[in-house]
Amino acid sequence: MNILDTFHSFFQRFKKPSKDVALVLGGGGARGFAHIGAIEALQAHGFHITSVAGTSMGALVGGLFVAGKMEELKVIAHRLTKMQMLKMMDVSPGLDHLASGERLLKELRQLVGEVRIEELSIPFACVASDVVSGQPHVFREGELAQAIRASVSIPCFFKPVEIDGALYVDGSVHNTLPLDVVSRKKGDLLVAVNASAPDEHPLSNTVPATTRENSSFWMRWIPAMKSGLSSNYVNMAVRVACLSVQNNTVMAERLTPPDVLADVPMDAFGLFDFTRADEIIAYGRQAMEKALKEKDLKKE
Repeated sequence: MNILDTFHSFFQRFKKPSKDVALVLGGGGARGFAHIGAIEALQAHGFHITSVAGTSMGALVGGLFVAGKMEELKVIAHRLTKMQMLKMMDVSPGLDHLASGERLLKELRQLVGEVRIEELSIPFACVASDVVSGQPHVFREGELAQAIRASVSIPCFFKPVEIDGALYVDGSVHNTLPLDVVSRKKGDLLVAVNASAPDEHPLSNTVPATTRENSSFWMRWIPAMKSGLSSNYVNMAVRVACLSVQNNTVMAERLTPPDVLADVPMDAFGLFDFTRADEIIAYGRQAMEKALKEKDLKKE
């Protein structure tokens, strides 16, 4: 190392970290409400979010954030009831879905209007999976509401979204945590919220009575969403799918390591625990506070 490199290394220690953030929000169903708390924590410490990329619920929260509708989303999340969830899901079983998602698209359009992604003041991208071509698709232009609706299309639950011959389902099929998708600028920090992080606790082989009694509305309504393992092949398939998604996020982190990572373990909240929004938002805020503290990035 020459003398110039030595001086550069010395002064880098005293250089203030960047306050510009390229934010990546992962998929995770209701756990995605944690993104709201994480964003609030970043802003409270003076960070400027200069670009956003998201998948599934991360696309929804990220899209509404860049559209300036975060407060409206918080109000909706706070007031959600079981019946409101059923209405918004627009349950109408078909050959390839349980819910049409038409009411969700209508709600999104009421929130953001007909704004297009390329018109947003903050660069935004969201991921969906095209089951026709078998390839991931990154929306960087087009109608924001429709792109979000495509990204959140949980396979076999929501009706796929057809756009120009493509048939889109949830982006988590290909890229649950799109670290390689977000727009970057020189000197920014890559910050991610993984709402499908590996389980915090080992999974029990049985489902305790207390778990059955206290399980969320959605876990009781949809047998396949019960926690724990059993001889039920559907439960086993769901468990394997969850492990696949968790591994997806871990591999994404290895390929594109974020500067700051806030984890929301998959066993912290259920995929359909939308009526626990306030609790999940608070969890996300705490997770980001912890991540910033670990990197010594919290303001004094």
